[in-house]
Amino acid sequence: MNRRTNTKIHARPRFRKIDLQSLLSGRLSRYAVVSLFAALLAACGGGSNEDTQASGGSTPPKPDSLVQYEWHLKNTGQSTFSDRGGVPGIDLNVAPVFDRGETGEGVRVLVVDEGVDIRHPDLKDRIDSSMLHSFDPTVADANDPTPTQAQTPAPSTNLAHGTMVAGIIGASGIDGTGVRGVAPGIKLGGITYMCGKVGQADPCYVDANFANSFGGAPYSQNADVFNASFGSDGPAVQEFDPSSSAYAVVMKHLETLRNGKGALVVKAPGNSYSFFWEGVDCSQAIEAGVTCGNAALDPVNTMPQVVTVAAVNADGVKASYSTAGSTNLVSGLGGEFGYKVDDAISGPAILTTDLSGCNRGAVRTGEKSENPFNDPSTAIARELNPDCNYSATMNGTSAATPTVAGVIALMLHANPQLTWRDVRTILTATARRVDAARVAKTVTLQGGDKYVPEPAWTRNGAGRWFDNWYGFGLVDATAAVSMAKSYSTYLTGPMTVAGASAWSANCSVEGASLDTCGDSIALGKADGLTVAVQVGGNGVNTIEAVQLTVNLVGVSMRDIAVELISPAGTRSVLFNAFNGVKPGVANVWNLTLSSNAFNGESAHGVWKLRFVDTAQRANALPGYFQSVKLDVMGH
Repeated sequence: MNRRTNTKIHARPRFRKIDLQSLLSGRLSRYAVVSLFAALLAACGGGSNEDTQASGGSTPPKPDSLVQYEWHLKNTGQSTFSDRGGVPGIDLNVAPVFDRGETGEGVRVLVVDEGVDIRHPDLKDRIDSSMLHSFDPTVADANDPTPTQAQTPAPSTNLAHGTMVAGIIGASGIDGTGVRGVAPGIKLGGITYMCGKVGQADPCYVDANFANSFGGAPYSQNADVFNASFGSDGPAVQEFDPSSSAYAVVMKHLETLRNGKGALVVKAPGNSYSFFWEGVDCSQAIEAGVTCGNAALDPVNTMPQVVTVAAVNADGVKASYSTAGSTNLVSGLGGEFGYKVDDAISGPAILTTDLSGCNRGAVRTGEKSENPFNDPSTAIARELNPDCNYSATMNGTSAATPTVAGVIALMLHANPQLTWRDVRTILTATARRVDAARVAKTVTLQGGDKYVPEPAWTRNGAGRWFDNWYGFGLVDATAAVSMAKSYSTYLTGPMTVAGASAWSANCSVEGASLDTCGDSIALGKADGLTVAVQVGGNGVNTIEAVQLTVNLVGVSMRDIAVELISPAGTRSVLFNAFNGVKPGVANVWNLTLSSNAFNGESAHGVWKLRFVDTAQRANALPGYFQSVKLDVMGH
């Protein structure tokens, strides 16, 4: 196995002075389903309706109309019991899909998480018993992933995370209970992949279980879509060889599922934009206007079989926590915290399923919340959430990821012949650009050079817009399903790879040591060191993904930016400087990065790999580039 930190990180926000537990608390005939859904969405109200409830005015709606608070399905400006509402129209644009009868019926989605409450009234009718497993050695039934009170994993203590994710994807919604998922006709599975107790090693989160969770066992091999709202994004770069690392082999195996059409992992990049890890200083990142963490710090995110999902809030801009990076393919809706944080961050979170009952989960008797829906002692909660089965404060890229998984399920129901590559193609072609007016920040390096650490929206050589904050933009369910229905140019089999390598000539000199040789990276210069890589094309006229692996010597990855410029002139920052990576100088082997920014361009020509050392560290000495392997993939 490759070296990979054995740290499970639920993809939800973590901020100073915030109670992490409260953050987490960050199908009828088809015609009848569609008609009721449309009627309820049409009746969705704004914040004034919620204010009336709170003041004891008109009678609150019954629990089966909680759909009106699901702004990610239809945003009318409702606050979802937060301090304010969002911008109308910032939603998944899913209502027209339901009007046409698309519910994702029969598509199988497997939630790999800390378990799923398979008896929840809004989930039980969706559960596929053949896709259930728990790796927890303490449970009596390995075929039941329902969390137990005996589990107390870090960082969460309420064990509701996987159940919340499952509800966003596929809650039934039309059976007299509270919410509905993006694809309420799917079949759901659940795997308890995280079960460690606080302060102890997690017996579930191990390499073999990773393989079994993602298509390597009978309970996972029939899944069409995998939802992975977790990651390993600690403050250190990891060695990862995509040609041999076990995690990469598992991801490549996904291409064989669905009778050779391939399955996808829909994955969260993390919540480390401005707060990374306890003790990590993100002040430089905040000042430079870049992400403190980076989505590529979890190497699995660099694999093309993974759809990495950034988070947008109800205002249509990057959620405050959403980790940026060139591995992000599209954005989903994650919202903010569901209440105001430090008088700065505000806005609604996602309303979804919680562990059923008032003695467990995010909403529990005796537990207070700044969102009244999540506080059992409030009138709103007693009326709308009397059994504590739902939560209005789910957020993070953990929440954004299942919104995209749900849209993919709708696409596969609309056209079951879609391959995993087709799904990627459709998502990138139909996502809509949000926050289009944002301007990237410019900084001054020590040598006086002006430098943009990370570009904003960039139009690539194929005319497609990309931004590390958003990928290709916010998913649009109606556009994606419509394109899926008319799609006929299927991309079958693996991607064609146009590969090339480059080495430092200094490392070829007789007697040179691989511990010290290489080309020097200039300190504090915007042009840094540029390495030309000639790619022959090899038939890749349309790029689908780009991946590279580099070896560096004596570098501080906190200060280093890794950039790639295509033959068409598109600049992508694969790893940004001013980040929160663990300080210190070290040799970096097999650092694998990827970018989606070049999708649609041709592979042929001279690619420019550029390293910029911002030299923020004391007594900085130059680091060295040794080698790169560049794989441009597509058709």
